[in-house]
Amino acid sequence: MRILFLAALLAPSALHAQASPPKLFSKGGGSVKVFAYDASGRLMKLNELLAFIGRVDRQEGSPPGIVAYSPDGLLAPSKPTLKQEGDMIQLSWEKLPRVHLSLPWPVAEDGFSTIWADKNGEAFVDGDAVFLNEEAAVTQYRLFKESLRKHMTDWDPIYRPGPKAKRKSEDAHDLMTKAFAQKDPSKRAVAFDKALHATSLAWQKLLFEHGLQIALHDKNRDSMRFGLTLDASLLQRLDQYKWIIGSLQKSGANWVRLVFRPNPDDFFYENMRSYNEYDAIIDELRSKGIRVMGCVLDTGQWPKTMTPQMYSERVKNLVFHYKDKIRSWEVGSEINGNWLGGVSNPMTPDQVFRIYYAGAAKVKEIDPSLETVATLYWWEGTAPDEEHSLFGWLRKYSNQGFGRNLDVIALSLQPEDNPVGMAFETIFQRVHDTLPDKKLLLGSMGYVEQGDKLKGYYWLDPEDVDGARKDLAILFTTISCAAPRSLCGGFWWQALDQMYPGKKTSDLFRVYSKTLGQLGR
Repeated sequence: MRILFLAALLAPSALHAQASPPKLFSKGGGSVKVFAYDASGRLMKLNELLAFIGRVDRQEGSPPGIVAYSPDGLLAPSKPTLKQEGDMIQLSWEKLPRVHLSLPWPVAEDGFSTIWADKNGEAFVDGDAVFLNEEAAVTQYRLFKESLRKHMTDWDPIYRPGPKAKRKSEDAHDLMTKAFAQKDPSKRAVAFDKALHATSLAWQKLLFEHGLQIALHDKNRDSMRFGLTLDASLLQRLDQYKWIIGSLQKSGANWVRLVFRPNPDDFFYENMRSYNEYDAIIDELRSKGIRVMGCVLDTGQWPKTMTPQMYSERVKNLVFHYKDKIRSWEVGSEINGNWLGGVSNPMTPDQVFRIYYAGAAKVKEIDPSLETVATLYWWEGTAPDEEHSLFGWLRKYSNQGFGRNLDVIALSLQPEDNPVGMAFETIFQRVHDTLPDKKLLLGSMGYVEQGDKLKGYYWLDPEDVDGARKDLAILFTTISCAAPRSLCGGFWWQALDQMYPGKKTSDLFRVYSKTLGQLGR
């Protein structure tokens, strides 16, 4: 059965016509006509499209999250401009001769994804017509098939799809076939939306099943990391820290991400009294068999005056004090963000990189065997500019030594602000392709940090924040194990607020604990 399934997968697709020869093009950019249909099959105008793909709290004039990429990835992406031209939407870009498009897209009953559209890999050129619903479904289906082939042939252990996964894959194929057979433009768009939904479910099932298989494999048990973030607010709940750590240990968690407070009275941790509370917390974690990834300082708390020398001194003192107890150090947390040093007047990316680099170098100077971790923030179309986007930042700083003195690249996924969905594996794969010798980790995740009112993009249902949190905790914790060279991860950011909201654990924590049990913890 598996051989037949794989043979069908590897066969040339009958869904796509032969690719046409590429058009001639100029080097000065281009424009395409975009046709996008809503869930009922009605052709949308520009303002309707922007509302359809936008955040709940979208402000007038905010960027639509669409990016035009060079097919080879070597040139900087372009932020397209959009305007209404009669009944059509015109999308224009500069500099790039040929482009792939990426944008947020609400998948029916499955929340927002970041999706790609690429004309079946050929790329769009000036003058093309882009039927967005169809292009999104076709591109994502092709990427899913490529993923399935790799997991079934290139991985160790290889993926063995179960009956449900096979049915979901067949459902996606059947719906794609039906969509191609549909001739009416409105009905065709609705049919491709259904195929896209089926593709999303099939891809999730693939990654979920393989993540389970990888986590449960005997050779991986000791290397997989599962845990939560204990941020600096833990020091305000010292009467509860033993209970919190005890419940973590019972859940099966084997790591925590421990964030050291800014400590303005002793920023450099030069005084022994600054360690008192953390000494007790770390000893308790160790007594429960839970390892620590120490976060030197959350980047949301970097002072405006931060310099490489200041950061290096803080790193030196913390690492020297704990080098026998903490063997993993997160020396950069979301370092491609645009808020470091203060949102009103943030540091430049070059300043941030020099500060991070000094910290990573200092850890390795103290003890080369200590692990260094840098966390990058996933946002592309939602980033304010190219230099802060994940891959724009990586494109620049991987050429300036980002991988030096670094062991693990962690990714921070916050789907409310930056849609993930079907992009999950693509994000990890592209980071791996950039620095293939580094291990990867899901270093931070969360959904709706403040209260329970959604303000950004939704997952599953915009009205069900609690349900979305639970679903994401189950899904991301598991599928993170099916990313290339992955240590798994999770490290829910708002754990103390959302999993330990008072003197008892929440339903979210209990769902998370059950997930770890299914992963063999």
